[in-house]
This record gives sequence, structure tokens and C-alpha cells, in this order.
Amino acid sequence: MHLVTVILGALLFPKALSALKCYECIEAGTAACTETQRDCPASQQCGATTARTSAGGMNVDVKVKSCMPSAGCGLSGSMNLGLSRTSAVITCCSTALCNVQYPTPPASSSSPNGKKCYTCNGKDCSSILSCSGDEDRCISTRVEYGGNELTMKGCVSKSLCSSSDADSHTLPGVSAAVSCCEGDLCNSATSTAVSLLLLAAPLVSVALFN
Repeated sequence: MHLVTVILGALLFPKALSALKCYECIEAGTAACTETQRDCPASQQCGATTARTSAGGMNVDVKVKSCMPSAGCGLSGSMNLGLSRTSAVITCCSTALCNVQYPTPPASSSSPNGKKCYTCNGKDCSSILSCSGDEDRCISTRVEYGGNELTMKGCVSKSLCSSSDADSHTLPGVSAAVSCCEGDLCNSATSTAVSLLLLAAPLVSVALFN
């Protein structure tokens, strides 16, 4: 009997891994979503992300529930693009439909840390931005959405940058070339990628604040 149990477990366990079911949802501002369920790949967990963007004295939260690669779990940090600043946190769990709650956005420090990066004002990307908190990298992005192209540059936390490609997260109708780099004013060149998911909040802020 024990042998039969072991054999059945060996046969069923991989199937259980490949069928981890998670909630999927994207909420932006006051617009709630209709929550759906999704079967995730074996290498991913259930994840929940909250990104809070501050611009023009207003705050907008973008909240996401979905499957999440393990490399993206437990990350938190901030991204300052000059006109807007986004603080984000990602949490994960590994049981079916466990991503019920959204995480609370991390506290965002406004204390300058001495690092400087280029930022954009419209099409002019020659302005210099003072980074703050744990923003120890520069970021450069070129986003295309709805037939429009938007260039954004600024400061970002190392924890939000990844050495992997950004295709683990995509947004419908949005394509982007995004890179992080070390060193003052280094963000005129490309190096490592950052998840496209983290650009959702700044894109929403651009749409709402302009």
C-alpha cells in the first residue's frame, strides 16, 4: 500500500506543480478589475504587486495579481523619473489562489543619496536628477503604446533591476526598451533589463496627470 502511494505521488506531484492556480487582476487608480483565475507554469508562484506613483501632489496605485517568476519575488524599491516617483513591492506565495491580498507600498525616502542621473522633460533628456533613498542605479526607458512613443529616464533601486530579459512580464499593446546602469549620469547607454510590469504605474500617471 505504501509503495502504491509513493508511485501515485510521483506521478501526480509534477502535475500539481504545473497547475498552480493563481488570481489574475490589474487595478489602476479607482478602476477595479474583475478577478480571474489562471494556471501558472511550474517555475512560477502566485504574486501580488502594489506600485504607488506620486506626481503633482497626487498618488495613484497600480495593483497586480498574477503568476510571478521566483526571481521577481520579494522585491521592493523605488523609481524616480523626475515628474513622477513610484514605490513598488512584490510578494509571492506557493499555494493555490493564495495571492488574495495586495502588499502595502513601501515607505519612500526623499533623502538625497548623492547619486545623479539624467531625466527627461518632454523630449529633452539633458536635465540632471538627484537620486534619493536606495535609488543606486540609473534607468532609461523608451515605451511605445497606442501609437505613441515616450522616453523616460531617472533613478531606480538596484532591487528593481534584473539581469534577465524583460519578457517575463508584458502589457497588452505596450512595448519597451528598458535598461539600468551604474555610475553617475550613466543612463545614456544600455546594460541590464528591468521588468515591464514596473512601468505600469508611471504609464498610468502619465495618462491621468496629463
